[in-house]
Amino acid sequence: MLVLVGLVLCLAPADALTAFPPKFQVGKLNGDVVVKCNTSEQRVTWTQNGEREPMVELVAAGRNLTIIGLDLPAAGNYSCWAGTVLLDTTYVVVSGTRKEGMNVSCQAESYHGSFHCSWSGPRSAVFRARLTRSDGSLGEWVPAAGRRGRFKASFVDPSFCPFAEELRPLQLQLEGLSDDSYLNFSTQFFIRDIVRPDPPQDLTVQQWGEQLRLAWAPPASWPLPKSYFALLYRLQYELPNGTQVDKYVEGAEETRLQERARRVRISCQDPYANPTWSPWSAWQDVDAAQQSRLRAR
Repeated sequence: MLVLVGLVLCLAPADALTAFPPKFQVGKLNGDVVVKCNTSEQRVTWTQNGEREPMVELVAAGRNLTIIGLDLPAAGNYSCWAGTVLLDTTYVVVSGTRKEGMNVSCQAESYHGSFHCSWSGPRSAVFRARLTRSDGSLGEWVPAAGRRGRFKASFVDPSFCPFAEELRPLQLQLEGLSDDSYLNFSTQFFIRDIVRPDPPQDLTVQQWGEQLRLAWAPPASWPLPKSYFALLYRLQYELPNGTQVDKYVEGAEETRLQERARRVRISCQDPYANPTWSPWSAWQDVDAAQQSRLRAR
């Protein structure tokens, strides 16, 4: 005869999760849930969160355990045992639909098919994410890194072609488990809508007579060729009186300034897709001493 070693389902929540469990089961609030022990053993015992006190809300039959009227205190780890040998563990949670406040944001630095997404959630939750790729195939689950209710995961779509028109959006599916409930959410997007380049690199300043010559290079992460993946550059320079002036350059990686400037920085964007500017590069100081040294060369 099957022995049920009981469970203490106190009013405290289940132990806080630190990683997404390999096996979990979602049940409706106040519904019945059947947990199955994956074993060939005929005689098993059960624990919930490591406790062994009998409860009338649990009914054991063979290798199955039925939770009657699932509620939040009944959530947690259900483990089946053969004596002192652990056979199987299932994490049981209550279904929930926490779509509000998720605020999923995705960003790609280029058109290489790699990107990352971030979102908010309960501090006690663990998340994993899965991508439906541009060719319609389903990717593997990716664990999310979390800290203080903020979560982040990185993805690579090997089927993405940077030279082809995007006909199908990517679909991101999120699953989260908190101490006692299950969360899910999905969102769709195109790579072209989430591209935000890295800052341009190698910004240099040279004195050419009464002019300043500025030169730079595209972000190292930006794809080639330049003729196909064009960038619009935004230079910002500060005059001696503190006024900041913007200058835009497209199709070139250098320009000259007629005005005197104290410092300069640069940003860029893809002018033919989502017009999101890259972060600014660091300010490049253009002081009198530097200009004198450059003039003497």
